[in-house]
Amino acid sequence: MGLVADFKDLATSDRFIQDTREIVMNDLFYEPTENFFTIVPGIKGGQQVAAMKGFEYITKASAGCGGNGISPDFPAFSQKWNPKLAEVKLEYCYADFENSFLQWGLNNGYKRKDLTGTEMALFIQDLVSKAMALDLQRIALLSDSGIAAQDILTDEVVKAPFYNIIDKGLIPTLQYLKTLPEFASNFVALDKNTGTAAVQLALADDYAVKLYESLILESYDFDGDILLSSNRLALNYDAFLRRGNGYNIQGNLDATQNGVAGAKVAGQAVTAMKNYDRWKKTDFTTGAPATIHLPHVALFTKKEYLQIGIDDTASLQDLTLEYIGGSEEKFWIKANYMVDFKMTNPYALKAAL
Repeated sequence: MGLVADFKDLATSDRFIQDTREIVMNDLFYEPTENFFTIVPGIKGGQQVAAMKGFEYITKASAGCGGNGISPDFPAFSQKWNPKLAEVKLEYCYADFENSFLQWGLNNGYKRKDLTGTEMALFIQDLVSKAMALDLQRIALLSDSGIAAQDILTDEVVKAPFYNIIDKGLIPTLQYLKTLPEFASNFVALDKNTGTAAVQLALADDYAVKLYESLILESYDFDGDILLSSNRLALNYDAFLRRGNGYNIQGNLDATQNGVAGAKVAGQAVTAMKNYDRWKKTDFTTGAPATIHLPHVALFTKKEYLQIGIDDTASLQDLTLEYIGGSEEKFWIKANYMVDFKMTNPYALKAAL
């Protein structure tokens, strides 16, 4: 296994760099990110994103000649794309890179003697694409340029650089909209986001179903097609469904063992954001006794309004591999892309957070 030679060969291979760029872009901007968001390629900084609320009550019985006209308001909400550069710089010393490569090989059924440049290429693509895909989801959900001053992170110094990349991801956007009187009716109470962590995570058996119904059954102004949920709420609803008709019924016994596949509320599938809960527990727990910042969230809207914007003409063009020899002997993997998030129509949502 010629680790350095194989790495150098890949670093100078245009074919490998292009293949890796395409693989990472596919993993990063499409599956599984598209389960939650709509990807919008080709955005430009300053490009406007505007939404206008519809109106009605403009038709009346004729009053004959004359009569007064109607001048309805045009409620509108305007934003602009502001993509920021997201940068990846992976640095490994020789021993760490070798150990990681060997472990990856063993996990994927390779023997040490069979690990060549071909396998290293797969390892690097696997390493980069999976990590960057998770990062993109976290950026789109939780990034906030002012997060370091909010005292909500477990460790601001260490974690803030991973959460301050764009102006506002989905959750900070919802927090902001909730403060505006114009959108007050778009939000319902979620009392379990306050108190100690023990209180926050203790949910009544029917907590999630009542919360979900309050979002869906009262949404008259738009037709939603996605119900996003933090994972603990989704599991609470899963348990509620399994209990519904008794555990001794075969269908419920099967559901107890396998989970409830494709759980729905009033015909709308629940889309659980499993990583949301993990990030909240590890990165947003503070104080003693501990409290978690917004451990629960549920959002009913149309997925087309949850947009991750990317400047795809520039995305990952600077993907590079670099080996630095000498006493320190470092392996570098570098990449970057332009990204932003927008909730493009805040009139068409019902949320709890």
